[in-house]
Amino acid sequence: MIDIENLHVRFDSEKGVVHAVRGVTISVAPGEFYTLLGPSGCGKTTTLRCLAGLETPSDGSISIGDVVVHDTARNISIPTYRRDIGMVFQSYAIWPHLTVFENVAFPLREMKPDVKEAEIKRRVENALELVQLSGYETRPAPFLSGGQQQRLALARAIVREATVVLFDEPLSNLDAKLRAETRLELRRLVKRLGMTALYVTHDQTEALTMADRVAVMCDGEIAQEATPTEIYKRPVSRFVASFIGQCNFAEGDVLSTPSAGTPGQINTEWGPLSYNDGPDHNVGDKVTIAVRPENVWLAQKGSDDAATQITGKVSEIIFLGEALECRVDLGSSNVITRLHPSSEVAVGDTVGVIVKPQDVAILAA
Repeated sequence: MIDIENLHVRFDSEKGVVHAVRGVTISVAPGEFYTLLGPSGCGKTTTLRCLAGLETPSDGSISIGDVVVHDTARNISIPTYRRDIGMVFQSYAIWPHLTVFENVAFPLREMKPDVKEAEIKRRVENALELVQLSGYETRPAPFLSGGQQQRLALARAIVREATVVLFDEPLSNLDAKLRAETRLELRRLVKRLGMTALYVTHDQTEALTMADRVAVMCDGEIAQEATPTEIYKRPVSRFVASFIGQCNFAEGDVLSTPSAGTPGQINTEWGPLSYNDGPDHNVGDKVTIAVRPENVWLAQKGSDDAATQITGKVSEIIFLGEALECRVDLGSSNVITRLHPSSEVAVGDTVGVIVKPQDVAILAA
């Protein structure tokens, strides 16, 4: 449904040419909810704007369905209004002088050939019903709450009945509670409509909870593309691991590699650890491992669990409400673990640290 091939975008600036997007290639299947995730300045919004026709790529090609909307080599560039897309902007871009009805009707009134008034009324009412804004047709748009304005922007994007909808950080202006409520509602609506979505965000929680696939961007390139589960559990680089939630890192040497169901062994700065899989390495290779805090376990007092390989001392405990975050010193290094708030642990305790082989991710870079 969406195919972006070898996309490059360069800008002229006071400091010279800025290479904002560097060879991005993306393929989004029909009905897929695909998310571009990354920090500010990584190129994700520029990529989205190229797809929408709001930026001109320096090189590459873009297709929506069977239509090539941009191809630098063939000098093809279809204007935005002729692309089969809807778009929800970060600022919502709602017309303050128009009512709710007229905001949603605006794209239809600008379409060629003209859409009949009865058809406009039907499609606007359907769109407003889908986003639960029926009954607000005559209300001035500025009189809506933040969440209602976000839904109004979505209604305007879907009223054209386009097959592709683009989202440019549409929830960033909402408060935390409303954002949490809206993201799943938004995903359900897009899925129910059968639309293909490309969603841009810097919020890892949005990406993990909404996307079918996530592409993490860094410095204009895709650092990793995978399902949310794989991105979280098996990051390929330190950047991806640290950007997607909190993570513990350690350097080590490979002592043995996995074979026939037997875990491999790594001698890390924390101590010896077992691992199940990862990039191909040889004995003696230096590697970096990543372990999520929730996958660091503390052995019960008096436990003789054979998996307990490392002994450390609790140096800090932070109460987070839903969890205790504990820092455990392991020689010259330390590791952070997240425990249930009822856990009986205190600063100064000597504890056994358990990290299971399946929870050790070896980074490729």
